[in-house]
Parts: sequence; C-alpha cells; structure tokens
Amino acid sequence: MTPSIWKRAPGPAAVTLLLTLGLILLLPVVQASGVPQGDYAHPEILMQPEKLKALIDRKDPHIRIIDVRHKAKYYLGHVPGALEVWRPDLENKKGPGLTPTQAQMEALLGRLGVGGKDTLILYGDQFDHTRLWLVLAYYGFPLERLKLLDGGLEAWRAKGYPTQITSPRVSRTRCKLPGPSPTPTMLASLAEVKGAIQNPQKAILDVRSQKQYLGQDTKEGAARPGHIPGALWLEWKETVVPAGPYKGYLKPAAEIKRIFAAQGVTPDKDIFLYSHNGLPATHSLLSLYLVGYPLEKLHLYDGSWVEWSRSQEAAEMGTADASRGPRPSAKAPKTETKEKKAKP
Repeated sequence: MTPSIWKRAPGPAAVTLLLTLGLILLLPVVQASGVPQGDYAHPEILMQPEKLKALIDRKDPHIRIIDVRHKAKYYLGHVPGALEVWRPDLENKKGPGLTPTQAQMEALLGRLGVGGKDTLILYGDQFDHTRLWLVLAYYGFPLERLKLLDGGLEAWRAKGYPTQITSPRVSRTRCKLPGPSPTPTMLASLAEVKGAIQNPQKAILDVRSQKQYLGQDTKEGAARPGHIPGALWLEWKETVVPAGPYKGYLKPAAEIKRIFAAQGVTPDKDIFLYSHNGLPATHSLLSLYLVGYPLEKLHLYDGSWVEWSRSQEAAEMGTADASRGPRPSAKAPKTETKEKKAKP
C-alpha cells in the first residue's frame, strides 16, 4: 500500500521532497567527517575559532593571543587582543633560521605579559606561528598551554568575527622557562642529519618547493642548489586545505597520514625535517605530531638547506614524483660561493 504522503504529492513535488529529505539525512555525516573534526591524535594542539571567540567574550584573563605575521599585516587587522610577534623577534644572531636563545624567548614572553598560568593561542598566515610553537616547546613551555588557531585569521574572519587594528597594552612580566630536556631531540645538527643518510630506520624530509628540491631554483642565502642526498620530498603546504569552506585548516588525520606514508615517512622512523631556513619545516613537524607521530622521533634540522649548502657535504640534483617520492639522482658538484644572508 502506497503511503498517503506520496499519494498527495504530484510527481515533481515528490522528487523535490525526496531530495530535501536526502540532504537532511546526509548533513550530519558530512559535518562529522569534515575538518575541523579531523580525528587527530593530539587535537589539544588546535583551538577552533568558535572556542577562541567564547574565551574572548568572557574576558578570560589567562589567555594571550599572538599574531605571528608581518607588522604591516597585523595593523591591517587582527584578532581582538592579539599581540604582534614577527621574525626578527625569533632570530638568532649566530645565523639565519637558527633557534633563538632561551634568554631571548624569556625576554619576549615578558614583553608580551605572559604569566605562569597563561595559555598561548598562536596564529599566522604560513608557518611562523608553528616556528614559535616549536621554539617554546623546545625550551619547556607546557604543551597543554600552547595552542594553534586552526585556519588562522582567515578562518576567524570567515566566521564573521570582528578584528581590530589597535595593539593592546599589557604589563611586562618576568618569565622563566624550564629549558631544554637533558637529552633534547627536537633539534638536529648537521652531523646528526648526515648520520641519517642511508639509515633504513631514519628518514630525511625536504619540505621546500619541488623546484628547490630538484635544484631548479634556490633562495637567497643558499650557496648552491639541490637537496641532501637521499632526502624524501613533500612540500609543507600539502597538509593544509587549499580551498573551500575550510581553506587554511589542517587536513583530516587520515589524509595527512596517507600523504606522508606515501613518501616513506612513517611513525616507526626517526624523521629529520628541513627546509630553506627551517621555518616551513616546523609546520610539517607539527602536522606529524598532530596525527600521532611520536614527538621524540621528530627532529628539525635547525640549519636546514642554508647550512648544508654552505658546507662541504654532498648534494643531489634529481627528480621527484609527488605520488611516489624521489627517484635516484646524481650528486651535484661541490661549489665555493660567497656567503649570502638568508632570505625567508
């Protein structure tokens, strides 16, 4: 017997009703499987725009929002209450891309008015906020009080939330960080990266652009083109949603795991990550930790390509297939080049 609802509905109306009901039934499934519901191993790293808005609305005294973009962008609009930090604040005078000293970071946190109970919410438009996260984590800032705003300022604006152009005033504090652990593993030296070459239990990952990896392009500060021998390749931005309603958010865990595993970057290995000057590599490191790779197995090569290219170590020039990883390539000849200042 045909239900009465279909008896009363003419043909086109019945089709419309069916489509509407179907969309309603499918909607929760789409929401559950999308970003930011990414099924991450460490979702506590991320803070969604909605939660940050709620904290701001209730005037939570124990949050410090930090905008890690160029000062010009900061003054064109930022999350209300955000304080500005930029690359010069995170530079070590010993060399480009090298980690700033503990004293530098303590002075910076003091200038930002960070207290002993404060949670830091960091955001940027590329990878500078992940650099700040990693440096603070290295010097012992509690991980449970370090957050990244998922999607950044773009996600904040997409929600229709307000921005401001003025900088808030804060009272300086005296901040003391615990310091690196007795056996720090988060940062790696050139010697440690060299020791990882041809070691099946270790992987070296180049997260620069494909042209830089291939040796077809290089940035200022590098003495020669190419990549570290045996390095795998996956550009840092591959873990970020490129377009659509979740543009700028990190991709779901399953997809991040898949793209890294396809390149031979698996959780059982010690992973040594590098980029031109170490900045983009911090984004890839955080992406791996987010989806469950052990933090003690993730190592940022601090000097990155700038240091390696200026050394006497061999370099390779070769081809890479994004779906299958790098193919064998010939070594580049060693060159003597005048030292240049690195440009991010």
